[in-house]
Amino acid sequence: MSSDLSKYRPENVQKRFPNSKAPLVNGKVLCSAARKANAMIMAANIRCRLPLEGIIRASMATQAPVMYEIAKSELGYTEFDPMSFAEFIVNENDRLGNTSVPFAIHGDHITVKKPEEKAEVADLVAAELEAGFTTFAIDCSYMENELNLVATLELAQPVVAAGLGLEVELGEIGAKSGSAEGFTQPDEAAWFIGELVKGGVHPNLLAINNGSIHGTYFGTSQEGIQLDLTKEIWEAIQPWEVDIAQHGITGTSLDKITQFIYHGIRKGNVGTFWQNISFGLAMNQNGNAITTPEKHYIKRPYRGVPDQLWEKMWNWAEETGNTGGNIKKANKAFADELNALGDDYKDRVTKQAFEEAIRLFEATNSAGLAGEVITLLAG
Repeated sequence: MSSDLSKYRPENVQKRFPNSKAPLVNGKVLCSAARKANAMIMAANIRCRLPLEGIIRASMATQAPVMYEIAKSELGYTEFDPMSFAEFIVNENDRLGNTSVPFAIHGDHITVKKPEEKAEVADLVAAELEAGFTTFAIDCSYMENELNLVATLELAQPVVAAGLGLEVELGEIGAKSGSAEGFTQPDEAAWFIGELVKGGVHPNLLAINNGSIHGTYFGTSQEGIQLDLTKEIWEAIQPWEVDIAQHGITGTSLDKITQFIYHGIRKGNVGTFWQNISFGLAMNQNGNAITTPEKHYIKRPYRGVPDQLWEKMWNWAEETGNTGGNIKKANKAFADELNALGDDYKDRVTKQAFEEAIRLFEATNSAGLAGEVITLLAG
């Protein structure tokens, strides 16, 4: 069975990659397997090409399924568009001989901030479907709940029609306004999911504001994911068997990540962490970049890109006002130089990404989960 998983690929994947044997499958099935096995799927926002080989090799070694994802915002500050991103993920899985560990490609934070943006975002959903994406996060959380509901119902229709994985969002990640510092509330979540289902949209995952942030914790700020609240929200949406997607995991201890699976979290997004590995930045034991009071980073000479390239990237960041969290924009500005690195630098990123991915797979009980995914696909 493991040599012919390509037969389980969705229609849009078969059309886009007719000659591939890579087991790019419906993201919905990964979520179902994680729910059944009390595990969490690691979703990786790689941002540049460097960490992917290590993650794939770790996935193959541990038989842990992965979602490879790119957010709408990342399409603006990385080298990728939907077509090139999906092509890179599939080609690398083919090159490395992955025929046995199912994976998904996820459109992360397909974001609508105002109702007038819906047409543009609908075009992005269509482009990602054509590109071969197999799971989608419709994020209308910037708007008030009623507008969020209307926009989500509309934009999710093509995903529902294709039968692919769907994530929705209630409560803007990192927001501090509103009730309970902007945190999503259980009654809100139950209303939101219930109304979506009434409207014919049954998501697999709900992303919430439970105290996480995107990116690096600078200065005295610390990780503050509220797991008790998360469990209450999860329990409130169990009439529809919807699970939680956890955003903003970078900077969270492995011990706490292990607790995620006991609080209804079935998908966890890891992004800045892989960027830290690619750039060779110093990190604490939780994977948060070690920074100065001026929000400058510390480069490890034995990690990531060459020191000379990092110095060039940092000088560019200071000249263009892209210091702090905006160092992420260097992924696009220096894409050609990152891609042209010698094998010695690529290898050390691959080795670190491999080891860290394994630690995440073990912490989330997803090592060995490929078998459960295959059983569900075959069943």
